[in-house]
Amino acid sequence: MTTSVSGETRCTGCDEIVLPGEAFCEACGRSLSVDPDEPGCPGCGASSYDTNADGYCTRCGTRWSPVRAHDEHAEGPIAAVTDRGRHHWRNEDAVGIRWIDGYPHGFAMVVCDGVSVSQDPHLVSQAAVDNALLVLSTAIATGGALDRAVTEATAAAQRAAAAVPFDPTLTVGPGACTIVAVALRGNEAAFASVGDSRAYWVDETGATQIGTDDSLAGALVASGRFTVEQAMANPGAHALTKWLGIDSTDAAPTVTNVELLGPGVVVLASDGLWNYAPDIDDLARLVGPIEAVAAAGPLDLARRLADFADRSGGADNITVAVGLHDLGPDAIDRERTDPMGHVGHLGRRDDR
Repeated sequence: MTTSVSGETRCTGCDEIVLPGEAFCEACGRSLSVDPDEPGCPGCGASSYDTNADGYCTRCGTRWSPVRAHDEHAEGPIAAVTDRGRHHWRNEDAVGIRWIDGYPHGFAMVVCDGVSVSQDPHLVSQAAVDNALLVLSTAIATGGALDRAVTEATAAAQRAAAAVPFDPTLTVGPGACTIVAVALRGNEAAFASVGDSRAYWVDETGATQIGTDDSLAGALVASGRFTVEQAMANPGAHALTKWLGIDSTDAAPTVTNVELLGPGVVVLASDGLWNYAPDIDDLARLVGPIEAVAAAGPLDLARRLADFADRSGGADNITVAVGLHDLGPDAIDRERTDPMGHVGHLGRRDDR
């Protein structure tokens, strides 16, 4: 929806100026036209445009959640939270987690961030998550190679994203999303990413980002000519260089194999979270001591991280998935050493 003031057309969601013919606001991603098929408030029939950040209808006060405003998931030692944030009119992120019991046990987690300036990004991200999670959980349960699994899961997500219908007559392009995924079995893990959603490993030594961002900022840092701070200050820092969707020209993921040699936490996050903690030391502080994480449980950590992003401004949709590794009741006090006698932490890495 739009309003017109002094000849300028503005988005009713964030009050940014929009140009004639635009279907979505480039600042907040809000649709600039009402969808007649969208469900209305059960109290008064108002559309989701009339709900506030907490999910209450601003006309009649009824609380409802027409646009996946906030979802939580928990299975065993893994959990995820996805939240609309404070400024977007709907949640275009999606997340899926799956705990695989057995010996060795494992888990799969997938986070997809819908590109706001594209058609139906919420449908694209959900389709990508659902298809990727199925591939990953099957491979973990059946003993499949994990690096192959995350590659095939990304390909399945790309096919699903590309299959979402779109209207070629609109000025905004077909739906698109990013993806970051992990498959873990025992101490072995494989990560895959396309876009700028991130993966981290956090243990008693600190945090490590796994993989790289497929964005302008990521390319600038990789060139060696810019620091992270300089790259992120660029006006186009978040412009994606790779994504999933029918108009993607390169959906090949960055795949990283990792051996996790001690207790710690795997964190997957959309940029709605890591934008507020771009430095890995900031993220490590947010996670806190892993002993405390183990005591409180994974859902507590996922909630804390999502709440931090919301309190920091909630400018984008917020999604985080966390997986506790080797953090059972007696794992914290059990010293684990590598063959050289050092305390084990993030081990072998193989970036492709």
